[in-house]
Amino acid sequence: MALDIVATTSDLDVYGGAQKVLLDIHNGIKHKYNCKILGFVPFQKLHPKYKIPENEYVKFCNPFYLNDKILLVHARNIMAVMMIIKRLFFLNTRIIYIAHNVYDTHKNISFFPYQIVSISKKVTENLLHYFRLKNRNITLIYNGIKDEAEVYSTITFKKQQKIKILYSARVIDVKRQLLIVEHLKGKLHPDIELLFAGHGPDLPMLTESCKDLPNFKALGFVEGVNDLVKQVDFLMLFSVQEGLPIALIEGIMHGKPLLVNDIGGNLEIGVPGYNGIELNENWDELAGALNSLVDLPVADYEKMSINSRTRYEIMFKYDAMLQKYIELIESV
Repeated sequence: MALDIVATTSDLDVYGGAQKVLLDIHNGIKHKYNCKILGFVPFQKLHPKYKIPENEYVKFCNPFYLNDKILLVHARNIMAVMMIIKRLFFLNTRIIYIAHNVYDTHKNISFFPYQIVSISKKVTENLLHYFRLKNRNITLIYNGIKDEAEVYSTITFKKQQKIKILYSARVIDVKRQLLIVEHLKGKLHPDIELLFAGHGPDLPMLTESCKDLPNFKALGFVEGVNDLVKQVDFLMLFSVQEGLPIALIEGIMHGKPLLVNDIGGNLEIGVPGYNGIELNENWDELAGALNSLVDLPVADYEKMSINSRTRYEIMFKYDAMLQKYIELIESV
């Protein structure tokens, strides 16, 4: 008899990285198990890009629905609620928490089960040292994505007039798009072009900030992001908080070098000196690092490009991720 697997997270009405990982895992294992997605909004309010079939979605209303099931929890705030419900109603629910982010708040009101998946080494360090979860079974499973770039070109650098850098992320304060424009305007070489792709509450302000600035473009939500990745030279993130960004994995899948700061798992995807350039937490140094790309030798770029694709193939393949989740599910 197949196991009953229920995956849950918050904010299924918005499009985000953790939610996308939930869907990728759900769709990859539902042929093997009885899988459902548990949410807290009506089916009609789910983000259409998730394409969740109605018969695979359950809106939470009855705690006893969770009994005798394996629950995959992809959000810390939901995790606390589920732990309380399990104990309050004496449920035989086996819970696996998937830790997607590095946190430095709410330590005393965060609750964790015995089985935890960490999606990066930095997340594991956070669980061990900040939350002090030394008596838990923490399994490192990197996010993986389907290979949509089996044929890719490594020789794109400097074939176009400008060096194009894609900053693909939800437009919110923790991603710092507005601060980047504010601190870097007037400081970048004319051949550097920073493209912001993504939707979010700060998009109107970002669009207004980028207006009439030659180095910046606010593209908003981009439907075919893979096609856009192919057209740029680098992917960049300069957030204050990350887990293991899917946008960066999409970049190395296409053989793109990365420009990243040391936050979350950024440097596990883009390794400085191998396929990435580390960005320091100083605005003038950030401007200097971006401007230095104008003088980057084509041979160095091509080597970083090849290394990016290699790192994707070794660490972030979709099937490898699914196999590790299946092994973990079978073990509990």
